[in-house]
Amino acid sequence: MGGNLFKLGRKPRDEYLEIEADVRRFLDGLIPDGYRIPRYYASKPDFGDLDVVVSNGAVESLGGVDAFVEAVRDGLGATEIQNTGHVWASVYREFQVDYFVRATELLDPTANYLAFNDLGNLVGKMFKRLGCKYGETGLLYVFRRDSQGSYKKELLLSRDWPRILGFLGLDVPHWQRGFASLEEMFTWVVASPWFSVAPYVDRDRSTEKRRNRPTMQRFIAWIEAEKIEQRVEFRRERDAYVPELAAAFPEARLDVALEHERRAEADAIALRAKFSGGLVREWTGLDGKELGGFMRRLREAHPHSELQTMSPEEIRALVDGFPREEES
Repeated sequence: MGGNLFKLGRKPRDEYLEIEADVRRFLDGLIPDGYRIPRYYASKPDFGDLDVVVSNGAVESLGGVDAFVEAVRDGLGATEIQNTGHVWASVYREFQVDYFVRATELLDPTANYLAFNDLGNLVGKMFKRLGCKYGETGLLYVFRRDSQGSYKKELLLSRDWPRILGFLGLDVPHWQRGFASLEEMFTWVVASPWFSVAPYVDRDRSTEKRRNRPTMQRFIAWIEAEKIEQRVEFRRERDAYVPELAAAFPEARLDVALEHERRAEADAIALRAKFSGGLVREWTGLDGKELGGFMRRLREAHPHSELQTMSPEEIRALVDGFPREEES
């Protein structure tokens, strides 16, 4: 949350380390292996908040999230606890401490993504050009239908952080040792053969969204100062990097998952040829909310798997005989 929820300001490094040590001691007694605190570079001078990733398995062992929050309130003396999605923000020693409650299998992936300021975002930008998405849930391949621009399916490739970094040609032992400074981390990032200055120099939409973040500002300024000009000519085909990704992460069975998605797309195309909003509008004269409600109720009563087996004539007869208004 960036430490802005309670407007408490930043803490100098020494004071932050005392707060982190207090939180660690408390959690070591409460959920010893059920939490992670994302890493940060060694010379970081001050902190806006403390992020703690907590396993929902550990939370459930305490009796659920309410019991966990109560334990934090009573055992640590935290105050002003507020919930936003899967994050519980609290105040401890006049400092914001955020607890990210995540599925147990996402404990390490989330901590790795949040580590070292915006490093996860910098890594994610490289994978985006390969048709992937990298975030708190790991590395995902994003399948999009050629026939339906709004459709996408995220297919898990890996949550193995060293292998994810290794795919980009990044120095894994260096990451494991950590970084002394942001500049050291920047140098490490641009050493990847997949790194391109294009999103930062040409300012793509995601960079613009994050341009006010201090780390992103410093990275862009560092690129300019160091005269980093490396660009990569990425292949334009949507699935251009599937062979490399499938070979690097064979356990994901990407080829099988993509074949399933393509069969589902072919089925959807075939179904739209005999059943669609346009056809139903033409057959019934319904439009707007009435058409939307009719389509929803018909699909609830007759799922796609059933409609796919029907002929165009059978579907037309079904539509003609289906109630125009919801029965009370």
